[in-house]
Amino acid sequence: MTGTARITAAMLLVLVGGALVYPHTAFSCPALNPAFGSIKYQLSGQQKPQRKKQPVKSEKLDSTEVKTVEPAEKLPNESSGPLASFADIEVGWKKENVKKVLRHFGKGKVAIAIGGIGPSGGRFSKSQSYYLLTDLFKYTITKKFEFVQYRNMDSGKRKVFAVAEWYYKRTDDGRLFKDKIYVSLHQEGNHWVIDEIKSIR
Repeated sequence: MTGTARITAAMLLVLVGGALVYPHTAFSCPALNPAFGSIKYQLSGQQKPQRKKQPVKSEKLDSTEVKTVEPAEKLPNESSGPLASFADIEVGWKKENVKKVLRHFGKGKVAIAIGGIGPSGGRFSKSQSYYLLTDLFKYTITKKFEFVQYRNMDSGKRKVFAVAEWYYKRTDDGRLFKDKIYVSLHQEGNHWVIDEIKSIR
């Protein structure tokens, strides 16, 4: 081997992945190929510097986006008297709110007869009455519903009734009608519940 061919290992330049690395030293030339940048740190014994992670920012909800849950209404009890139950039924019928009317149903079936627009007669469970009243309010638009007469309110009897004036418009032909709705209540435990609903026009 000629002198020109002799080179020492210490002077040997090794080309690794585009980066010039001096063996046995911690020094390395800048990488020519960025894809192999991590190789020079492995050969030189150095640790590759870690990128600092950016802290995750937490966003606070705007106070306007927070939804509040309204507390459930309490059913009028015996101490409130039947008048409170009639008032709640009146509001439910005015707003065509089936659930508000149905919450005054008891364990037994209710007699319902609303001629001309509703069921002609029968005793129905709470689930059956839901569909009956839903259809009733679907085909009518209530203009007014107000109890105008009360009976047996101060007699201490276990059954009372009231009569309401109901003004409504039919959705099929737009005609206006006036009806009178009779509603009777009886006591069931601590509450007054509906026993009968019928039209008496």
